[in-house]
Amino acid sequence: MKVIFLDIDGVLNVELSERDAYGKLFHPHLVDNLRHIVEQTGADIVITSTWKSKGLKTLQNMWRYRNLPGRVIDVTQYCDEVAHEQGIQYYDQITRGHEVQHWINKNPRVTNWVMIDDDLDIMPEQRSNFVRTANNKHHSDSVDIGFGLTKICAEKAIKILNIKNGIK
Repeated sequence: MKVIFLDIDGVLNVELSERDAYGKLFHPHLVDNLRHIVEQTGADIVITSTWKSKGLKTLQNMWRYRNLPGRVIDVTQYCDEVAHEQGIQYYDQITRGHEVQHWINKNPRVTNWVMIDDDLDIMPEQRSNFVRTANNKHHSDSVDIGFGLTKICAEKAIKILNIKNGIK
């Protein structure tokens, strides 16, 4: 199974102020870039964003209502939950990367994965599976001073997801 661990703010949610019942609408060409990733890889989506506080069912309903690409299959647990389960005393030592690794550990069917986020909130060993959607002013389709899931970011994600060796 291929999985996209997806942040939303700074990835799809940039600059637009239009809203619907679920909140701010996502930038259309950034959504198109996500669509391209899904079409080229067949990957499912796990939400890592703070939007996960809305709950899995709400996010899945939003995905359908907005006709967003791919299939949202889950959300990662919050840092404090991961820290508790792993016996780590201070939950602020847990990164979003820990949340992703925790999800992968609980889902052994994952063969290939990519983490798409604007923040560098990852573990060092996850760098080869990470696509950053910030500081990309040189990308022709970046938005809001270099943010967003650009075409270059999408192509990098596709390469990561389609690598033949799978999980490291």
